[in-house]
Amino acid sequence: METAVLILLWAMVLWRAPAALRARRQRALWVTFAALTLSMTLRLPEIMRAIDGGTGVNNLSTLLKHVFGLTAGAALLEFVFGITRPTSRDGRRLRLALAGTTLLALTVLFALTPREAQAEKFFEFHAGGGAAVTTYLLVWYAYLGLAMAVAATLFWSAQRHAGAGWLRAGLLLLGAGTAASVGYALVRAAFLVLRLTGVAGAGTDTGVTHWTDVAKHAAIVLILLGSVLPAVGAARAARRYARHLRALAPLWQTLTAAVPEVVLPEELRRSELRMRLHRRMVEIRDAILALQPYVTAAQREHAAAVAARSGLTGTARQALADACWLEAARHARLAGRPPVASARRGDAALDAGVALDAAPGPAAGPSAGATPAVGLAAPGTAPAAPAGSPADGGGPVRGLGDLSDLDAEARVLHALQAALQRPEVQEFTVRTASPPQETAPS
Repeated sequence: METAVLILLWAMVLWRAPAALRARRQRALWVTFAALTLSMTLRLPEIMRAIDGGTGVNNLSTLLKHVFGLTAGAALLEFVFGITRPTSRDGRRLRLALAGTTLLALTVLFALTPREAQAEKFFEFHAGGGAAVTTYLLVWYAYLGLAMAVAATLFWSAQRHAGAGWLRAGLLLLGAGTAASVGYALVRAAFLVLRLTGVAGAGTDTGVTHWTDVAKHAAIVLILLGSVLPAVGAARAARRYARHLRALAPLWQTLTAAVPEVVLPEELRRSELRMRLHRRMVEIRDAILALQPYVTAAQREHAAAVAARSGLTGTARQALADACWLEAARHARLAGRPPVASARRGDAALDAGVALDAAPGPAAGPSAGATPAVGLAAPGTAPAAPAGSPADGGGPVRGLGDLSDLDAEARVLHALQAALQRPEVQEFTVRTASPPQETAPS
Protein backbone atom coordinates (compact mmCIF):
# COMPACT_ATOMS: atom_id res chain seq x y z
CA MET A 1 0.00 0.00 0.00
CA GLU A 2 2.85 2.37 0.81
CA THR A 3 4.31 1.96 -2.66
CA ALA A 4 0.96 2.72 -4.30
CA VAL A 5 0.54 5.86 -2.17
CA LEU A 6 4.07 6.97 -3.03
CA ILE A 7 3.37 6.55 -6.77
CA LEU A 8 0.21 8.62 -6.43
CA LEU A 9 2.12 11.34 -4.59
CA TRP A 10 4.83 11.58 -7.24
CA ALA A 11 2.17 11.68 -9.95
CA MET A 12 0.43 14.53 -8.11
CA VAL A 13 3.67 16.49 -7.77
CA LEU A 14 4.47 16.18 -11.47
CA TRP A 15 0.86 16.96 -12.51
CA ARG A 16 0.65 20.11 -10.41
CA ALA A 17 4.12 21.45 -11.23
CA PRO A 18 3.07 23.48 -14.33
CA ALA A 19 0.17 25.11 -12.45
CA ALA A 20 2.52 25.99 -9.57
CA LEU A 21 4.87 27.71 -12.01
CA ARG A 22 2.03 29.69 -13.62
CA ALA A 23 -0.08 30.64 -10.60
CA ARG A 24 1.36 31.83 -7.30
CA ARG A 25 -1.68 30.75 -5.30
CA GLN A 26 -1.14 27.13 -6.42
CA ARG A 27 2.39 26.96 -5.06
CA ALA A 28 1.52 26.32 -1.42
CA LEU A 29 -0.45 23.21 -2.35
CA TRP A 30 2.34 22.03 -4.64
CA VAL A 31 4.90 22.53 -1.85
CA THR A 32 2.60 20.52 0.43
CA PHE A 33 2.61 17.53 -1.90
CA ALA A 34 6.28 17.89 -2.86
CA ALA A 35 7.39 17.92 0.79
CA LEU A 36 5.03 15.08 1.70
CA THR A 37 6.31 13.04 -1.25
CA LEU A 38 9.94 13.54 -0.21
CA SER A 39 9.03 12.62 3.36
CA MET A 40 7.38 9.39 2.21
CA THR A 41 10.27 8.63 -0.17
CA LEU A 42 12.71 8.84 2.73
CA ARG A 43 10.85 5.91 4.33
CA LEU A 44 12.15 3.56 1.64
CA PRO A 45 14.83 1.29 3.18
CA GLU A 46 17.26 1.81 0.29
CA ILE A 47 17.05 5.59 0.62
CA MET A 48 17.39 5.44 4.40
CA ARG A 49 20.50 3.26 4.21
CA ALA A 50 22.07 5.47 1.53
CA ILE A 51 21.63 8.65 3.63
CA ASP A 52 22.48 7.18 7.00
CA GLY A 53 25.36 5.11 5.71
CA GLY A 54 26.72 7.93 3.59
CA THR A 55 26.73 10.43 6.46
CA GLY A 56 27.50 8.02 9.28
CA VAL A 57 24.57 9.41 11.30
CA ASN A 58 22.06 6.78 12.35
CA ASN A 59 18.50 7.70 11.41
CA LEU A 60 19.41 11.08 9.93
CA SER A 61 16.87 10.11 7.26
CA THR A 62 14.21 10.04 10.00
CA LEU A 63 14.97 13.64 11.01
CA LEU A 64 14.87 14.69 7.34
CA LYS A 65 11.59 12.83 6.93
CA HIS A 66 10.07 14.77 9.80
CA VAL A 67 11.51 18.06 8.49
CA PHE A 68 9.79 17.50 5.15
CA GLY A 69 6.63 16.41 6.93
CA LEU A 70 6.68 19.60 8.99
CA THR A 71 7.17 21.61 5.79
CA ALA A 72 4.18 19.86 4.24
CA GLY A 73 2.01 20.68 7.24
CA ALA A 74 3.08 24.33 7.29
CA ALA A 75 2.48 24.68 3.53
CA LEU A 76 -0.96 23.06 3.82
CA LEU A 77 -1.90 25.59 6.50
CA GLU A 78 -0.83 28.45 4.22
CA PHE A 79 -2.89 26.94 1.40
CA VAL A 80 -6.05 26.50 3.44
CA PHE A 81 -5.76 29.99 4.97
CA GLY A 82 -5.17 31.35 1.47
CA ILE A 83 -8.37 29.85 0.07
CA THR A 84 -10.58 30.48 3.11
CA ARG A 85 -9.23 33.89 4.15
CA PRO A 86 -7.49 35.22 1.04
CA THR A 87 -7.34 38.87 2.14
CA SER A 88 -6.13 38.25 5.68
CA ARG A 89 -2.53 37.82 6.79
CA ASP A 90 -3.45 37.52 10.46
CA GLY A 91 -1.64 34.68 12.17
CA ARG A 92 0.87 34.05 9.41
CA ARG A 93 3.86 35.06 11.54
CA LEU A 94 2.58 32.94 14.40
CA ARG A 95 2.20 29.91 12.11
CA LEU A 96 5.71 30.32 10.73
CA ALA A 97 7.13 30.88 14.22
CA LEU A 98 5.43 27.70 15.45
CA ALA A 99 6.84 25.70 12.54
CA GLY A 100 10.32 27.14 13.10
CA THR A 101 10.23 26.44 16.83
CA THR A 102 9.09 22.88 16.21
CA LEU A 103 11.90 22.37 13.71
CA LEU A 104 14.46 23.66 16.19
CA ALA A 105 13.06 21.46 18.96
CA LEU A 106 13.16 18.37 16.74
CA THR A 107 16.77 19.04 15.79
CA VAL A 108 17.89 19.49 19.39
CA LEU A 109 15.96 16.45 20.66
CA PHE A 110 17.28 14.33 17.77
CA ALA A 111 20.81 15.21 18.81
CA LEU A 112 20.02 14.20 22.40
CA THR A 113 18.43 10.87 21.42
CA PRO A 114 20.70 7.82 21.79
CA ARG A 115 20.92 6.08 18.40
CA GLU A 116 23.51 3.35 18.75
CA ALA A 117 21.91 1.31 15.96
CA GLN A 118 20.15 2.05 12.71
CA ALA A 119 16.35 1.53 12.96
CA GLU A 120 14.29 1.26 9.79
CA LYS A 121 11.06 1.58 11.81
CA PHE A 122 12.02 4.42 14.11
CA PHE A 123 8.66 4.67 15.94
CA GLU A 124 8.36 0.95 16.62
CA PHE A 125 12.03 0.59 17.57
CA HIS A 126 12.12 3.51 20.01
CA ALA A 127 8.61 3.34 21.52
CA GLY A 128 9.13 3.35 25.27
CA GLY A 129 12.88 3.77 24.76
CA GLY A 130 13.42 6.81 26.96
CA ALA A 131 12.41 10.37 27.67
CA ALA A 132 14.46 12.04 24.91
CA VAL A 133 13.19 9.98 21.99
CA THR A 134 9.64 9.99 23.36
CA THR A 135 9.73 13.78 23.68
CA TYR A 136 11.13 14.04 20.13
CA LEU A 137 8.26 11.99 18.73
CA LEU A 138 5.65 13.75 20.90
CA VAL A 139 6.79 17.15 19.60
CA TRP A 140 6.43 15.89 16.04
CA TYR A 141 2.98 14.42 16.58
CA ALA A 142 1.83 17.48 18.53
CA TYR A 143 2.68 19.79 15.61
CA LEU A 144 1.18 17.41 13.07
CA GLY A 145 -2.02 16.98 15.05
CA LEU A 146 -2.44 20.73 15.68
CA ALA A 147 -1.77 21.69 12.05
CA MET A 148 -4.13 19.06 10.70
CA ALA A 149 -6.84 19.98 13.22
CA VAL A 150 -6.74 23.62 12.12
CA ALA A 151 -6.77 22.57 8.45
CA ALA A 152 -9.70 20.19 8.96
CA THR A 153 -11.71 22.90 10.72
CA LEU A 154 -11.11 25.39 7.92
CA PHE A 155 -11.81 22.90 5.13
CA TRP A 156 -15.11 21.82 6.68
CA SER A 157 -16.06 25.42 7.38
CA ALA A 158 -15.36 26.34 3.75
CA GLN A 159 -17.40 23.46 2.33
CA ARG A 160 -20.53 24.78 4.07
CA HIS A 161 -20.27 27.92 1.96
CA ALA A 162 -19.30 26.17 -1.27
CA GLY A 163 -21.95 25.32 -3.82
CA ALA A 164 -22.89 21.72 -4.36
CA GLY A 165 -20.61 19.93 -6.76
CA TRP A 166 -16.97 19.12 -7.27
CA LEU A 167 -15.57 21.89 -5.07
CA ARG A 168 -17.73 21.01 -2.09
CA ALA A 169 -16.93 17.30 -2.43
CA GLY A 170 -13.23 18.12 -2.64
CA LEU A 171 -13.34 20.25 0.50
CA LEU A 172 -15.21 17.49 2.34
CA LEU A 173 -12.53 14.95 1.41
CA LEU A 174 -9.74 17.36 2.34
CA GLY A 175 -11.41 17.84 5.71
CA ALA A 176 -11.79 14.09 6.15
CA GLY A 177 -8.14 13.45 5.22
CA THR A 178 -6.77 16.07 7.59
CA ALA A 179 -9.12 14.85 10.35
CA ALA A 180 -7.81 11.31 9.84
CA SER A 181 -4.29 12.72 10.20
CA VAL A 182 -5.31 14.18 13.56
CA GLY A 183 -6.49 10.75 14.66
CA TYR A 184 -3.21 9.21 13.50
CA ALA A 185 -1.17 11.74 15.51
CA LEU A 186 -3.32 11.38 18.64
CA VAL A 187 -3.18 7.58 18.67
CA ARG A 188 0.58 7.49 18.19
CA ALA A 189 1.17 10.18 20.83
CA ALA A 190 -1.06 8.39 23.34
CA PHE A 191 0.66 5.08 22.66
CA LEU A 192 4.08 6.63 23.25
CA VAL A 193 2.97 7.86 26.66
CA LEU A 194 1.51 4.45 27.52
CA ARG A 195 4.74 2.71 26.48
CA LEU A 196 6.91 5.15 28.41
CA THR A 197 4.84 4.65 31.57
CA GLY A 198 4.74 0.88 31.14
CA VAL A 199 0.96 0.66 30.74
CA ALA A 200 1.37 -0.83 27.24
CA GLY A 201 3.80 -3.66 26.62
CA ALA A 202 6.34 -4.10 23.83
CA GLY A 203 4.15 -6.75 22.23
CA THR A 204 1.70 -4.09 21.08
CA ASP A 205 4.28 -2.07 19.10
CA THR A 206 3.89 -3.93 15.79
CA GLY A 207 0.10 -3.81 15.76
CA VAL A 208 -0.10 -0.10 16.63
CA THR A 209 2.54 0.74 14.03
CA HIS A 210 0.71 -1.23 11.32
CA TRP A 211 -2.77 0.17 11.90
CA THR A 212 -1.65 3.75 12.38
CA ASP A 213 0.30 3.44 9.11
CA VAL A 214 -2.93 2.28 7.44
CA ALA A 215 -4.70 5.33 8.86
CA LYS A 216 -1.90 7.58 7.61
CA HIS A 217 -2.06 6.17 4.10
CA ALA A 218 -5.86 6.51 4.06
CA ALA A 219 -5.52 10.14 5.14
CA ILE A 220 -3.06 10.84 2.33
CA VAL A 221 -5.35 9.23 -0.26
CA LEU A 222 -8.30 11.30 0.98
CA ILE A 223 -6.24 14.48 0.73
CA LEU A 224 -5.09 13.52 -2.77
CA LEU A 225 -8.67 12.88 -3.90
CA GLY A 226 -9.88 16.08 -2.26
CA SER A 227 -7.34 18.14 -4.14
CA VAL A 228 -8.10 16.44 -7.46
CA LEU A 229 -11.90 16.73 -7.46
CA PRO A 230 -12.06 20.54 -7.82
CA ALA A 231 -9.57 20.31 -10.69
CA VAL A 232 -11.78 17.70 -12.37
CA GLY A 233 -14.76 20.00 -11.94
CA ALA A 234 -12.81 22.92 -13.40
CA ALA A 235 -11.77 20.81 -16.39
CA ARG A 236 -15.39 19.79 -17.03
CA ALA A 237 -16.49 23.42 -16.76
CA ALA A 238 -13.74 24.45 -19.19
CA ARG A 239 -15.01 21.92 -21.74
CA ARG A 240 -18.55 23.28 -21.34
CA TYR A 241 -17.34 26.84 -21.80
CA ALA A 242 -15.42 25.83 -24.93
CA ARG A 243 -18.55 24.16 -26.35
CA HIS A 244 -20.64 27.25 -25.60
CA LEU A 245 -18.03 29.48 -27.23
CA ARG A 246 -18.09 27.42 -30.41
CA ALA A 247 -21.87 27.13 -30.45
CA LEU A 248 -22.47 30.86 -29.92
CA ALA A 249 -19.91 31.96 -32.51
CA PRO A 250 -22.45 32.16 -35.39
CA LEU A 251 -24.89 34.27 -33.32
CA TRP A 252 -22.10 36.56 -32.18
CA GLN A 253 -20.78 36.99 -35.72
CA THR A 254 -24.24 37.68 -37.11
CA LEU A 255 -25.09 40.36 -34.56
CA THR A 256 -21.72 42.08 -34.23
CA ALA A 257 -21.46 42.38 -38.02
CA ALA A 258 -24.39 44.81 -37.76
CA VAL A 259 -23.13 46.66 -34.65
CA PRO A 260 -19.34 46.14 -34.54
CA GLU A 261 -18.93 48.91 -31.97
CA VAL A 262 -20.00 46.53 -29.19
CA VAL A 263 -16.90 44.37 -29.63
CA LEU A 264 -14.19 45.12 -27.10
CA PRO A 265 -10.67 45.56 -28.49
CA GLU A 266 -8.81 43.88 -25.61
CA GLU A 267 -7.51 40.40 -26.34
CA LEU A 268 -7.94 37.56 -23.87
CA ARG A 269 -5.73 34.49 -23.63
CA ARG A 270 -7.11 31.33 -25.20
CA SER A 271 -6.96 29.63 -21.80
CA GLU A 272 -9.31 32.20 -20.24
CA LEU A 273 -12.38 30.30 -21.37
CA ARG A 274 -14.81 31.55 -18.76
CA MET A 275 -13.86 35.20 -19.29
CA ARG A 276 -14.02 34.77 -23.07
CA LEU A 277 -17.48 33.21 -22.81
CA HIS A 278 -18.66 35.93 -20.44
CA ARG A 279 -17.41 38.62 -22.83
CA ARG A 280 -19.05 36.95 -25.81
CA MET A 281 -22.38 36.83 -24.00
CA VAL A 282 -22.11 40.47 -22.92
CA GLU A 283 -21.27 41.54 -26.48
CA ILE A 284 -24.28 39.57 -27.77
CA ARG A 285 -26.46 41.28 -25.18
CA ASP A 286 -25.11 44.70 -26.08
CA ALA A 287 -25.64 44.02 -29.77
CA ILE A 288 -29.27 43.08 -29.07
CA LEU A 289 -29.81 46.27 -27.08
CA ALA A 290 -28.12 48.36 -29.78
CA LEU A 291 -30.51 46.94 -32.41
CA GLN A 292 -33.69 47.59 -30.42
CA PRO A 293 -34.22 51.14 -31.74
CA TYR A 294 -34.43 49.81 -35.31
CA VAL A 295 -37.86 48.23 -34.80
CA THR A 296 -41.12 49.73 -33.63
CA ALA A 297 -43.45 48.59 -30.88
CA ALA A 298 -45.89 47.49 -33.58
CA GLN A 299 -43.23 45.27 -35.14
CA ARG A 300 -42.48 43.67 -31.79
CA GLU A 301 -46.18 43.01 -31.28
CA HIS A 302 -46.34 41.49 -34.76
CA ALA A 303 -43.35 39.28 -33.89
CA ALA A 304 -45.13 38.10 -30.74
CA ALA A 305 -48.20 37.23 -32.82
CA VAL A 306 -46.08 35.21 -35.26
CA ALA A 307 -44.61 33.27 -32.35
CA ALA A 308 -48.07 32.67 -30.88
CA ARG A 309 -49.27 31.14 -34.16
CA SER A 310 -46.21 28.87 -34.41
CA GLY A 311 -47.49 26.38 -31.83
CA LEU A 312 -44.33 26.70 -29.76
CA THR A 313 -44.49 27.20 -26.02
CA GLY A 314 -42.35 28.57 -23.23
CA THR A 315 -38.79 29.63 -23.95
CA ALA A 316 -38.90 28.44 -27.57
CA ARG A 317 -41.95 30.59 -28.29
CA GLN A 318 -40.42 33.70 -26.74
CA ALA A 319 -37.12 33.06 -28.49
CA LEU A 320 -38.96 32.96 -31.83
CA ALA A 321 -40.66 36.28 -31.11
CA ASP A 322 -37.34 37.87 -30.20
CA ALA A 323 -35.63 36.34 -33.24
CA CYS A 324 -38.25 37.82 -35.59
CA TRP A 325 -37.88 41.42 -34.51
CA LEU A 326 -34.11 41.07 -33.98
CA GLU A 327 -33.53 39.85 -37.52
CA ALA A 328 -35.70 42.66 -38.87
CA ALA A 329 -33.72 45.18 -36.83
CA ARG A 330 -30.43 43.72 -38.05
CA HIS A 331 -31.48 44.02 -41.69
CA ALA A 332 -32.60 47.60 -41.11
CA ARG A 333 -29.25 48.49 -39.55
CA LEU A 334 -27.28 46.82 -42.35
CA ALA A 335 -29.43 48.61 -44.93
CA GLY A 336 -28.40 51.92 -43.43
CA ARG A 337 -31.83 52.95 -42.20
CA PRO A 338 -31.96 55.27 -39.19
CA PRO A 339 -33.41 54.22 -35.82
CA VAL A 340 -37.19 54.38 -35.77
CA ALA A 341 -38.01 53.74 -32.11
CA SER A 342 -37.14 55.58 -28.94
CA ALA A 343 -33.58 54.88 -27.91
CA ARG A 344 -34.44 55.15 -24.24
CA ARG A 345 -33.31 51.82 -22.90
CA GLY A 346 -36.13 51.41 -20.42
CA ASP A 347 -38.89 51.62 -23.06
CA ALA A 348 -38.59 48.10 -24.37
CA ALA A 349 -36.31 45.17 -24.10
CA LEU A 350 -36.27 41.51 -24.77
CA ASP A 351 -39.06 39.66 -23.07
CA ALA A 352 -38.75 36.60 -20.87
CA GLY A 353 -37.09 34.22 -23.33
CA VAL A 354 -33.91 36.03 -24.19
CA ALA A 355 -34.05 38.07 -21.00
CA LEU A 356 -33.82 35.70 -18.03
CA ASP A 357 -36.65 37.72 -16.42
CA ALA A 358 -34.20 38.05 -13.59
CA ALA A 359 -32.90 40.89 -11.49
CA PRO A 360 -30.86 43.37 -13.51
CA GLY A 361 -27.37 42.14 -14.21
CA PRO A 362 -24.18 44.12 -14.12
CA ALA A 363 -24.08 45.04 -17.78
CA ALA A 364 -25.54 48.30 -19.04
CA GLY A 365 -27.08 48.48 -22.47
CA PRO A 366 -25.95 50.97 -25.10
CA SER A 367 -27.64 54.01 -26.39
CA ALA A 368 -28.22 53.98 -30.12
CA GLY A 369 -25.03 54.63 -31.97
CA ALA A 370 -22.90 54.74 -28.82
CA THR A 371 -20.34 52.26 -27.64
CA PRO A 372 -22.08 50.25 -24.93
CA ALA A 373 -20.92 49.59 -21.43
CA VAL A 374 -20.33 45.89 -20.97
CA GLY A 375 -20.75 45.62 -17.23
CA LEU A 376 -17.14 44.70 -16.41
CA ALA A 377 -16.33 47.20 -13.71
CA ALA A 378 -12.69 47.96 -13.04
CA PRO A 379 -11.21 46.24 -9.99
CA GLY A 380 -12.10 48.05 -6.84
CA THR A 381 -14.96 49.99 -8.40
CA ALA A 382 -18.69 49.45 -8.21
CA PRO A 383 -20.54 48.50 -11.40
CA ALA A 384 -22.53 51.21 -13.09
CA ALA A 385 -26.25 51.24 -12.37
CA PRO A 386 -28.08 49.12 -14.94
CA ALA A 387 -29.90 50.99 -17.62
CA GLY A 388 -33.50 51.39 -16.78
CA SER A 389 -32.90 50.91 -13.08
CA PRO A 390 -34.13 53.52 -10.65
CA ALA A 391 -30.68 55.10 -10.73
CA ASP A 392 -30.97 55.43 -14.50
CA GLY A 393 -34.39 56.98 -14.39
CA GLY A 394 -36.09 54.43 -16.62
CA GLY A 395 -38.19 51.34 -16.19
CA PRO A 396 -36.60 47.96 -15.55
CA VAL A 397 -34.56 46.56 -18.37
CA ARG A 398 -35.68 42.95 -18.62
CA GLY A 399 -33.31 42.33 -21.49
CA LEU A 400 -30.27 42.05 -19.25
CA GLY A 401 -29.95 38.89 -17.21
CA ASP A 402 -27.57 37.85 -14.47
CA LEU A 403 -24.48 36.48 -16.19
CA SER A 404 -23.21 34.75 -13.06
CA ASP A 405 -24.72 31.49 -14.37
CA LEU A 406 -23.10 31.20 -17.77
CA ASP A 407 -24.64 27.79 -18.49
CA ALA A 408 -28.18 29.12 -18.00
CA GLU A 409 -27.43 32.17 -20.12
CA ALA A 410 -25.93 29.96 -22.82
CA ARG A 411 -29.12 27.89 -22.98
CA VAL A 412 -31.17 31.05 -23.50
CA LEU A 413 -28.89 32.29 -26.27
CA HIS A 414 -28.78 28.86 -27.89
CA ALA A 415 -32.59 29.00 -28.07
CA LEU A 416 -32.40 32.42 -29.75
CA GLN A 417 -29.80 31.16 -32.23
CA ALA A 418 -31.94 28.15 -33.10
CA ALA A 419 -35.01 30.37 -33.53
CA LEU A 420 -33.15 32.57 -36.04
CA GLN A 421 -32.99 29.57 -38.39
CA ARG A 422 -36.75 29.02 -38.46
CA PRO A 423 -38.68 29.92 -41.65
CA GLU A 424 -41.05 32.18 -39.70
CA VAL A 425 -38.14 34.55 -39.05
CA GLN A 426 -37.28 34.83 -42.72
CA GLU A 427 -40.91 35.39 -43.66
CA PHE A 428 -41.26 38.06 -40.98
CA THR A 429 -38.12 39.82 -42.22
CA VAL A 430 -39.38 39.86 -45.82
CA ARG A 431 -42.77 41.24 -44.80
CA THR A 432 -41.21 44.00 -42.72
CA ALA A 433 -38.46 44.86 -45.19
CA SER A 434 -39.99 48.21 -46.13
CA PRO A 435 -39.11 51.06 -43.77
CA PRO A 436 -41.72 51.42 -40.98
CA GLN A 437 -43.62 54.66 -40.58
CA GLU A 438 -42.79 55.35 -36.93
CA THR A 439 -39.99 57.88 -36.63
CA ALA A 440 -37.60 58.54 -33.83
CA PRO A 441 -38.62 61.45 -31.57
CA SER A 442 -36.69 64.63 -32.00
